[in-house]
Amino acid sequence: MSKGMLSSVPVFMACLLLSSSHAAGQEATPSGYRIKPSEVVVPPDLKLGDYQRTIRPFENWTLICDENLKVRQRVCNVTQIIENQAGQVAFSWSLAATKGGSPYMILRTAPVARSDGLVSLRFDGLKDPVQIKLDGCSTVVCVGMLPVGPMMREQISKNAAPTISYPTTDGNTISVTATLKGLSTAVKAIN
Repeated sequence: MSKGMLSSVPVFMACLLLSSSHAAGQEATPSGYRIKPSEVVVPPDLKLGDYQRTIRPFENWTLICDENLKVRQRVCNVTQIIENQAGQVAFSWSLAATKGGSPYMILRTAPVARSDGLVSLRFDGLKDPVQIKLDGCSTVVCVGMLPVGPMMREQISKNAAPTISYPTTDGNTISVTATLKGLSTAVKAIN
């Protein structure tokens, strides 16, 4: 090692020591910067490190599993998000299961949806659209639930691409095209 390289080692080590003096979760420093907290919210009954999230991308869908490492309990869902050009979520849906194991779709719209409105899923080959009542809205999202019965199972097996529409509070309608293609593959990966 040259003499010039040796003299830079203490400076490098001092920088490492100084940079490690701020631990995760500390408040903003006088400079206005802070460490960004995790996007994963740990349940209140668990301590940090006892909870883990895995995210696996599939065609058109994302498998998200949260696991309580203490009791080895894992909860998964498969999600698709449709956003506009500005990156704002227009619609998302997740295939999940009740505690009893019954599958259902959790539908989420933008918060501008009419809370008394219906989300309409129009599938090719079906005369009437599937209508889902919204269960409620917040300032961030409106949510509805759709049990996965024989009709939805058939549409999933066909890799259908429904048009999804819902009315907004300003009198407009938001319409997007989703796809069920890739959902079966993502669900099989849960096991």
